[in-house]
Amino acid sequence: MEATTSKIPYLEKLDSSWQLWVDGKPFLILGAELQNSSMSSARYMDGIWQNLVDMGINTVFGPVTWEDIEPEEGKFDFGEIEAVIASAKAYGLRLILLWFGPFKNGMSTYAPSWVKKDTIRFPRMLLQSDTGRLTNSGVLSIFHSECLEADLKAFTKLMEYLKREDRYRTVIMIQVQNEVGLLGDSRDRSQVANDIFNAPVPGEIVKFIAENWEALLPDFQNNFPDILKVLQKYVSSPDIPDWKALFWRFGGHK
Repeated sequence: MEATTSKIPYLEKLDSSWQLWVDGKPFLILGAELQNSSMSSARYMDGIWQNLVDMGINTVFGPVTWEDIEPEEGKFDFGEIEAVIASAKAYGLRLILLWFGPFKNGMSTYAPSWVKKDTIRFPRMLLQSDTGRLTNSGVLSIFHSECLEADLKAFTKLMEYLKREDRYRTVIMIQVQNEVGLLGDSRDRSQVANDIFNAPVPGEIVKFIAENWEALLPDFQNNFPDILKVLQKYVSSPDIPDWKALFWRFGGHK
């Protein structure tokens, strides 16, 4: 008789630190991260698992990519990840999956071909040279709903699959996306991006930062040491400046 579904792993706040719980017990990750495409092939991984075990590893970080699970729109294939999970379990290893969706390290390398080929439905970010010339970056734009909706659908299908099939909780964490960004410029220079950039900063963001300053990451506080006083002026104001006036100049961007 098969065992019942294990409890979903979770993090518990303990004083100034966090404790990961797996199968009802504290779990210390002794991790190793694979190359970008290693887990796209269960056959390739067959020659890797024992090496990881011999190294004393108990958790493997590896990607699952959008192009692998949805090669055709609406047709999902979880065959490789199913085999990978089964092998990891057989070797007594846990997995942390990295979702390579529309973005990976400032590029869109792992989006499916049907997304890459359709530049009308899935527009790309534009780069601006020192002379003002615009070029296509090849990176999917974050300012169009079609990309978000397609990504959301694929990621939801992945999570539903894991919830349904990974009953032993071999997968203990998911990283959503990987270094969303843009290489070659400080931001998207397309017209839709410019319109949003030149619009007033949403009041919700101004209020959140001003009221939760102490809880924000130290890196954010260090990068914007003088912005708190500025934001406090606009918490209840209907006349909030645009992004450039309020944030951009603090980072030294053009």
